[in-house]
Amino acid sequence: MKQIRCIAETRCIVGECPVWDGERQRLYWTDINGMRVYRLEITSGDLRHWQFDATVSALALTSDPDWMLVAVGLQLFLWEAESDARVPFTQVEDAALGNRLNDGAVDPDGNFWIGTMRNNVAADGSHIDVDWEQPGNRSGSLYKVGSDGTVLRCAQGIAIPNTMVWSPDRRTMYTGDSIDNVLYAYDYREGSIRGCRVFAQGFGRGVPDGSAIDEDGFLWNCRYFGNCVVRFSPSGEVDRVVEMPAENITSCVFGGDGLRTLFVTTAAGSSLAEASPAGGVFAFEPGVRGLPENIFRAV
Repeated sequence: MKQIRCIAETRCIVGECPVWDGERQRLYWTDINGMRVYRLEITSGDLRHWQFDATVSALALTSDPDWMLVAVGLQLFLWEAESDARVPFTQVEDAALGNRLNDGAVDPDGNFWIGTMRNNVAADGSHIDVDWEQPGNRSGSLYKVGSDGTVLRCAQGIAIPNTMVWSPDRRTMYTGDSIDNVLYAYDYREGSIRGCRVFAQGFGRGVPDGSAIDEDGFLWNCRYFGNCVVRFSPSGEVDRVVEMPAENITSCVFGGDGLRTLFVTTAAGSSLAEASPAGGVFAFEPGVRGLPENIFRAV
């Protein structure tokens, strides 16, 4: 494995949801609390960002290469970066529930999956403390969004939903709950899930955040508070632990030449004012290849 390097010192409060645009060699990611989308041109090193007026938690490529799907607050927008055009697509959940959108990703059949959680971000981007021991704060759900904007709730009673990735054979969907320190596996068939079971639970460093799958079906899970990325085997065993130069490791995606690079987002959190790379984006070559991004079927 080659040396870990910081490729963008963005100081994101909560950097999240990296997405690799292989056709244009671009890496996108969000800053949830900073309410921004970032884009790094890998070849030129050009870095840009776009400001939104609510939390930006997830992104996805669509079947129209000029447009992306963006999760803002409780809504999904179609967004075109060059003109900064923003077209409302659908609202996932009623704002009266007091939640916001969190992690999201596209399945192999072109649907967008996204979770909701109790809102922990104030209007100015500052953190709101949530008592996760209170049953009423397990208000999150897992939703599937179709190309026509139809929203279907597929699971509920979740505290902080994170990780939405699929096995190379398209037969398993993985997801998790950060508060419970557990990753789940579902049987997946043509956009539907069933048979929830524990995939990995209780790993002792931090809590599970976002993940990526490599071509061998191993799951690379980022550990918030844990200073590391963990590679789990298809049977849920710890295969490798990669030490990272920041505490709050949030999500990752395979990209670069031949999908051989793992790009990793982080959160600055309480270390925002410190002289550290926390909140930046890191990259390393783990010695395995990833899978191409799934594409949302835009009508």
